[in-house]
This record gives sequence, structure tokens and C-alpha cells, in this order.
Amino acid sequence: MKSSAKRKNPDKWLVEGLALNNLKKYKEAIEFYDRILKIDPNHPDALFNKGRTLHNLSEFNDAMACYDRVLRINPGHAKTWRWKGFALRSLDRYEEAAKCFAKEIELEPKNDYIWYIKYSKGLMHHVLDNLHEAIKCYDDSIGSYPEYAEAWYCRGLAYYNLEKYEEVIKSCDKTLEIDPDYFYAWYGKGLALHSLNKYEEAVKCYEKVIENDPMHFDALFNKMLAIHGSGCLKFDSHLSILVEG
Repeated sequence: MKSSAKRKNPDKWLVEGLALNNLKKYKEAIEFYDRILKIDPNHPDALFNKGRTLHNLSEFNDAMACYDRVLRINPGHAKTWRWKGFALRSLDRYEEAAKCFAKEIELEPKNDYIWYIKYSKGLMHHVLDNLHEAIKCYDDSIGSYPEYAEAWYCRGLAYYNLEKYEEVIKSCDKTLEIDPDYFYAWYGKGLALHSLNKYEEAVKCYEKVIENDPMHFDALFNKMLAIHGSGCLKFDSHLSILVEG
């Protein structure tokens, strides 16, 4: 008969846990990670993957406790900084999240997902109203992956808040060049043109939004304002929705 020590197989349990996690059987996966941690409380892979699984269960504080234990063992574990940042973001702790993303960028500036980490850092600064820093992060993200439409769009939003409307238009145009179906960029471009008193161009942008979402009330309302601003009032069946409402 094999001893209980020989029957213990942390490597196999880790594989089992990962497989269960992929099947979204999160509680069962945690049981395998806990088996490993009972033998080795500082097993970094078990701690990290337990954290990821708790993350999938939206148990963000417990996930962070796992991530922090990994980072005490290995402060250079870049992926753990990333996921700690995601957990902090989910808890609305944006400044701390930005620092975590910055740490991963420092540790692995050329990893395959660095464009997304730079973008995520930008979002945190954007939410904190650190608009110039947010734009810098978006530009860094675009520098790593120029075809990431979302970074271009968020860059435009940040410039809109800074009232730099030409940059908004440039960013939205690039978004639409990458993804012609990204209709939110039409709305952002419309707002910028509207702010520049280019009413007829703004109306065309709002119409693109309404084509995709006929009940987009902001686009409907701003289209009405732009038509009024142009001095060219005309009946529009879409605008009757606002009147009737």
C-alpha cells in the first residue's frame, strides 16, 4: 500500500483545479488549490490560481488576499500585479489599481498584453479625472498596439473633457477606421463637431448613432439641438419620439 505522502500530488491537483476553473466549476477548483495549500501554504501557483478563481466568483477581497500572499513570496510576479489591479478596480479603488498596473508595466514592459495593461492604467486615471495622465497611458497603449479601437475612443473622451475638440475628432475617426461599427465613436465625434458649431456635420454623426440605436435619447436630443443651432429646422420622425415622450 502506498503511503498517504506518496498519494499527495500537488502538480496533479493544480492541473485538476485549472481544468475545473475552465469549466466554471469554481468552488470545486478551490478545493484542489486548498489541498495544495494545506501541504504548502506558500505554494505560489496554488495561491495565484485560487485568487483568480475567487475573482471569477466576484469575491474580490478574498482574491486580493491570495494575490498579496503571492507578492510577499515573489514581488516580481507581474501577472499577480495585473490581477490585483483588476480586483482593486472592481472595488472602485482606482488609484491603487493604477499603481498595480504601473508595477506590471515596470516589471514586464514587453509582455504580450502590455497594451491592455497600459490602457487599463489609463482608465483608472480617467475615472480619477487625471486626464493628461490618462491620455499619456492611452497613447502608450496605442504605441504598443495601434489597432486597439477602444484606446483611441477613450483618448477622444479624455480630450473632450479637456475641450480639445479637434483631437476628439481625430481619435474618433481613427476608432472608426479600425472598427466602422463602433457607433459610440460617431456620437463622440458628433459632440465635438457640435461644440465647434459644425452643426450639419454633427447631425450626420448623430444620425449614424440613431441608425444603430433608434432609442439613443442623447443622440436624438443632441441632433435636435444641432438642427436648431444650424437654423435649419425640419420635421424628423425620430425626433417625434422626444416630443411624444
